[in-house]
Amino acid sequence: MSVIADKRLVLLKGLIKTLPQASLRSLELALGLTKDEALIEVRELISIELEFRYAREAVFAPYLPLFETRHDGLNAVEFPHWLLDNLWRALESHEPELYQQSRFALRGLRAEDPTPVVFFRLVTSAAAICRDHPGDVLPKSPARGDAEEVAEFAHYLDLHRIVRNVLAKLPDFLGRIDAEKAAALRLMFKDACAISEEGGMRFMEVIFSNLEDGAQIIKFIATVSDRPNDRFLAESELADFGERILERIEEGLADLKAAFGGKGEPQPDAGLRVAQSVGQLQSFSHYIELTRDGPWSKRVAEASKQIAGLVESRLKGAERIFEDTLVMRSERVYGRVKKDVPKMDKYPKPEVVDRARNCAAFVREVRATANAGGFATLHTKTVQALEAQLDAYFEALLDVANGEDPFDSEQVMSFFELVTDLMEALCGEEKAVVGRRRVASSNVLNPPKVA
Repeated sequence: MSVIADKRLVLLKGLIKTLPQASLRSLELALGLTKDEALIEVRELISIELEFRYAREAVFAPYLPLFETRHDGLNAVEFPHWLLDNLWRALESHEPELYQQSRFALRGLRAEDPTPVVFFRLVTSAAAICRDHPGDVLPKSPARGDAEEVAEFAHYLDLHRIVRNVLAKLPDFLGRIDAEKAAALRLMFKDACAISEEGGMRFMEVIFSNLEDGAQIIKFIATVSDRPNDRFLAESELADFGERILERIEEGLADLKAAFGGKGEPQPDAGLRVAQSVGQLQSFSHYIELTRDGPWSKRVAEASKQIAGLVESRLKGAERIFEDTLVMRSERVYGRVKKDVPKMDKYPKPEVVDRARNCAAFVREVRATANAGGFATLHTKTVQALEAQLDAYFEALLDVANGEDPFDSEQVMSFFELVTDLMEALCGEEKAVVGRRRVASSNVLNPPKVA
């Protein structure tokens, strides 16, 4: 018998259904040790609701990325979140038995187990609800275009058997595609096209949404098209994917030009964006036959040229940026003999330090794509020159720390931290750790006393 009154229980169930998943998890944890009967009943209601939400995610797993914005900035189909929430509630009223079965089917389900039959039946029912009862899915105050979103999602749900099949084999397709895999992928694409006029495009859209690197979709397009040239693909129904990637590359180049051209400070992730753009361009050259005057080959060649030019201009100015940060001065030792020592009368300004760190991070981030980007030789020379600067400055600081002349420990230590941070940004943590160990074994914390 329920401790909570029936009317309050109904209200409580409705309230729990409206709460976000993170809040429900927090409430479940908070009520985990309670001994109050009413609160125990509330915790059980929360646990049941969470279980149903996990079931919803399992039932619509192939389509969940279609409700999220891509992290790589590529344009993609994105459905509103209310559509999935309302559709799941509609299934609860239209298919109560299947709705309950989904919760129990999820218990004990392992990753290697086949998809439960109830999941397929729920998705099929969801497609029927979107077509026959769209009012049960639409929000209370629908905006223009909401009905079209519901109708379009029904077409995606029609592909659920094919989509689950291809996503189960996605790791294999991301590797080397042999003749057998290519034939299987083409057959699934053909089956998707047979379901509806735009079925092939929707099939690729679901694969695209489930790829972490969106440029990999070029591999799937080239496979189902039997590795065509760019002229053929640019005029096909799947051309939109290539256009999205090229447009994103060109937009990123415009941003990088603005940063490198002096209109603003280069962003800390500039190197990652360059590496991403180079990787996206490689997808075209690896999987598509680029003709000399093809519509995509021209854009790929132009983008590659611009990226190489931008990176080279940045690499050529790297030594100057380090010189402005790790300032040295000449000091007379004996007679005409001089040596360079760190100039420590003033610590570099924060913007100067940030510029040096961003530069070091940029040089390191573009290392993996230096060969593909066409700037490997200059990159190698730049890295060697920057490492030589860091090593010389570090050794000069050690001479100060281990010398017989008195010095300010805090001041010298701050410059040690500066140079080791730059070592880590440029060369990685291992080199910085070695440097910090040498600092710890020096006399930087025990300076000579003034006589």
